[in-house]
Amino acid sequence: MSAMDPPLQERVYHGLKADYLAGHFVPGKRIDLQDLANRHHSSKTPVREAAFIFVGEGLFVHHADGGFLVPKLEPAQLIELLDWHMQLLITVLTTLKESAVRRALQPYSILAGGLSAVNIALRATEMFSSLAEATGNRQATHEIRRLNERLHYSRIIETTANAEKELAIFASMEVGNFHKATRRRIEAYHTRKIAHQRKIIRDSGAYK
Repeated sequence: MSAMDPPLQERVYHGLKADYLAGHFVPGKRIDLQDLANRHHSSKTPVREAAFIFVGEGLFVHHADGGFLVPKLEPAQLIELLDWHMQLLITVLTTLKESAVRRALQPYSILAGGLSAVNIALRATEMFSSLAEATGNRQATHEIRRLNERLHYSRIIETTANAEKELAIFASMEVGNFHKATRRRIEAYHTRKIAHQRKIIRDSGAYK
């Protein structure tokens, strides 16, 4: 490793984060640390250290038999995360002028076409993070991005045929009061997803 390379632990951490966002893991399945060590040309120690950081970020949990896994979030957990994500975005929106909201969302108003479930989930993360970045508040950007990362695998799993179009409509510029429209869209987007999770809870209770 050259003097210009980042420390090994930092490199492995960022490599694992790229793996996570690329959908490399299967929620509920134990992660093979040796496989990751081989993948990132390191020993298991920096991989394990990075995994512990992921636990602190809510991206990994400990496996009952040792090791780590990406958690399968229960509907009640998703409802809480979605509600908190909605509230944070609404708060972010109150600090932005309409022109800033338009600039933040304009790149996402065009339907790309043919995106994979992973890339649609990444597009949602970047779109919502762009709103936070428009505030210039690094803490807000950090919190929104971390929350999006926790929701990442649930978005991949729940991707529908219309998911990409839904995001393009969310960022559509063809409205008068864009600021007000964006707030309505934020509320509608999250309310629909929360309602879906509540239906899962109701349906599962009906069969117990």
